[in-house]
Amino acid sequence: MSDAPVGVIELADRISALLYGIAGWLTVGFGLLLTGAALTFGYSVAAGTARVDAVAGAAFLALFLCLAGLVTVALGLFVNPRFRRRLDRRHGRSTFGWVRSVDQRVVRPEENCLECCVDCGDRVEMGLLRRYREEYALAGLPVYTRSEGYNHYCLECATAELRGGDVADSASDVGTDRSDRSLECVER
Repeated sequence: MSDAPVGVIELADRISALLYGIAGWLTVGFGLLLTGAALTFGYSVAAGTARVDAVAGAAFLALFLCLAGLVTVALGLFVNPRFRRRLDRRHGRSTFGWVRSVDQRVVRPEENCLECCVDCGDRVEMGLLRRYREEYALAGLPVYTRSEGYNHYCLECATAELRGGDVADSASDVGTDRSDRSLECVER
């Protein structure tokens, strides 16, 4: 494990994502310029302003430049981390309009989570994290996110919900020092 502080690593990750984003959008711009030049050149060939003996070669070159431009645009989009995150949370291709979605993941003890459970108010050392968002999708691809939020659940509340039981029943059965842990969340 590295001795570098966590803040430095987080800063390096943010700078890396920013540079990948800049490189991605520059690549998209170059691809659009290349595609536009290919289409302009192809139009001149189709309009007959090119020499007749070179029409076949010019048409092939225009087609090659157009395909290279489209591949460059796609490469630029996939290099961009923000676009990749949107691709990761895409919906069905027939989805258009506002979409509500909920993702969840497990919170592990090594994460040192400082949040409180939304059900019981205890500090979440282990449990469940749910992220909910409302976003506008075109052909399943999220274009704009209107709202996003997080709910943290402690282990007892998460397992009680999955079992279909009540949180109060689960807390009385366990008999832990829940009041001490909930005071930590109230004091913050």
